[in-house]
Amino acid sequence: MARPSNLVLLTIDTLRPDHLECYGYKSIKTPRINGLASDGILIEKAYTPIPLTLPSHASIFTGAYPLFHGVRDFTGFTLSRNHTTLAAMLKAAGYSTGAVVGSAVLESRWGLNQGFDFYYDNFTFSATQNWQPIAERTGDVVVREALGWLDKNKGKPFFLWAHLFDPHDPYKPPPPYDRQYATHPYDGEIAFTDEMVGRVLDYLKQNNLYDSSLIVLVGDHGESLGEHGEKYHGFFIYDSTLRVPLIFKLPGAVGLQGRRLTGPLRTIDIVPTVLQVLNLTGKVRATEVQGRGAYSALLGKSPLADLEAQAEIFLPFYHFDWSPLVSLRRGRYKFIDAPKPELYDTVADPGEMRNLYAEKTAIAAQLKVLLRQDIARYMPKDAAAEVPRDVDPATVEKLASLGYLALSKGASGPPLDKKLPDPKDRIEVYELIRDGTLAAQREEYGRAIRILTEAINREPGSLVARFQLANVYRVVGSLDKAEGEFQRTLELRPGYVLALRRLGEIYLAGKRYGEAEVAFKKVVAQSPDDLLAWFNLGGLYVIKDRWDEAVGAFRKAQELRPGDAKVQIVVARALLKTGDLDGALQAALAAAKLAPKMVEAHQTAMEVYRRQGKAAEAEREAGILERIRAKP
Repeated sequence: MARPSNLVLLTIDTLRPDHLECYGYKSIKTPRINGLASDGILIEKAYTPIPLTLPSHASIFTGAYPLFHGVRDFTGFTLSRNHTTLAAMLKAAGYSTGAVVGSAVLESRWGLNQGFDFYYDNFTFSATQNWQPIAERTGDVVVREALGWLDKNKGKPFFLWAHLFDPHDPYKPPPPYDRQYATHPYDGEIAFTDEMVGRVLDYLKQNNLYDSSLIVLVGDHGESLGEHGEKYHGFFIYDSTLRVPLIFKLPGAVGLQGRRLTGPLRTIDIVPTVLQVLNLTGKVRATEVQGRGAYSALLGKSPLADLEAQAEIFLPFYHFDWSPLVSLRRGRYKFIDAPKPELYDTVADPGEMRNLYAEKTAIAAQLKVLLRQDIARYMPKDAAAEVPRDVDPATVEKLASLGYLALSKGASGPPLDKKLPDPKDRIEVYELIRDGTLAAQREEYGRAIRILTEAINREPGSLVARFQLANVYRVVGSLDKAEGEFQRTLELRPGYVLALRRLGEIYLAGKRYGEAEVAFKKVVAQSPDDLLAWFNLGGLYVIKDRWDEAVGAFRKAQELRPGDAKVQIVVARALLKTGDLDGALQAALAAAKLAPKMVEAHQTAMEVYRRQGKAAEAEREAGILERIRAKP
């Protein structure tokens, strides 16, 4: 019996098809993706239902619209186990399943790990950085980990997913692409990503796996690059961010190489198409899939059906109290339902520059009715449960490090009786906030303050702008101004824990210990998983010589981060101060096990052994310390 075909899924973040050589772009060299297209079938018009990484991948893996699978933004939403992922389907069919992701926005906590035997996220959080933690990894690391897993699992049918995040802003291509594309760094990131794709393809070929594998390469969403006033993605639903590259390399498909299909095809069509290619349709459990299989069209046996395609973006509502946007594409026309509705002929006007809503009222009305019908059809019965939950502050900061203006809010949708601003009328404010945030990340603090102040002048009620400005003031040491902005942030949203924690840090720095303690206690009451709040609270108790309470706070931090050697050593030193020698030794040895070269861990262990009268053990630790210090 022939071994089933393998599946390799390569998702590339923020990738516009019209910036790939195989899609006709002349200003870049992408030879490895070109080669994959030459060996497979390229879809010229493919679309994502949402231009955000987490929900778009949820659609890729479930074959369903965000409305149905319930992941509608990048904060507070988790893919429910009621929705079967492609990985779970293939695992049930006997496949080994492995994934490596390049961004913390796809951490396992958000539910995409369902069905994977191996899911490599492992994004660390640094408590010492001024601005935000590191929350992404470069493509070379992704590919190294992915091929490491594959090397151990290539002996049986496998499904490997590698997510390459590099084309996402900020655009910082590595050498030599930084020099080759100095004036077009976005293209430089794509060229680097092309090289990483090539490493995966080379491994498959060298191990005689290429011909027998189904390989799917797809973008999760595009990038606006200034079109319609949007510099990046996630705010509008024009085709600059909805259209994605999509390439299928079929297993053993002799004679089918180098074909191009106009489309349309949707990323929700990937799951049913993969199941058809792997001969698993009807053989694995799948929850409702809105996508349709396209295997027959890929084989050239039938044309692609002219499918309707939905799209949505709720980020303007969830983060700014502006109107969400929803669209429907049918044939050549695309309708965008907004406070100021839009209709475009995407064949005659692919840039969507001429709004035909007032001219073609009948077509607009028809598409609006169809859109409402589709929404009613795909709205799950338990939709009331699919509301975003508040996200812990550390996660908010991770997301902010990726350029996402992260702010969770607990509401499922806009109130029907409230007229909300059209995002088209707020794009300049949004981009000011984003530019100010990016300037702060680049440590251009004066520029960040000017830009964010301008955003607040235009939109005084913007919680995100207020918070970001306050944080910049905090970083540059203008604590009075930071305090004022954090207070205004809390006036806009009482109980916003991240602002409360920052306010507590300002109080602590100003030796206003009573106010700091009140602030930190409010934070941990609302957000018990806030590591930094517990750390700060413990530090405050140390200052006040309240050691038993300090130990309690540090112990909470230890529970949250047991694998962090720095947390363990802080606990050890606090326990040592209280006279708990056994507890201090246990924590010190745990720190030494996690970080064998940590001087503080061995010093603490040596000190405890000496107090316990264990000379041999103390001498052993002294020897370890001497060897550590002797090495440069």
